[in-house]
Amino acid sequence: MEADHSSESSESAYDTHHCIVAEAMKLISHPFDGDKRRLRVFIENVDVAFELVHPNKHEVLLKFVKTKITGDAMSKLMVRDF
Repeated sequence: MEADHSSESSESAYDTHHCIVAEAMKLISHPFDGDKRRLRVFIENVDVAFELVHPNKHEVLLKFVKTKITGDAMSKLMVRDF
């Protein structure tokens, strides 16, 4: 029976084409508190972070992104989740 090398090659591809969640989160340096003037920049940074992270890590990344939402924006997000 031959060894399965597909996981090794996929991990290599993952390392060269995507970054880890911690690195992507560095793009989202400022929390979003509901200030409409900062919304566009926040969304653009989040979009780039999702592009850089492998799709199988998007759920984890979303949890980290939610921690960057504070104040009134967090209150509205919490009501929406219920």
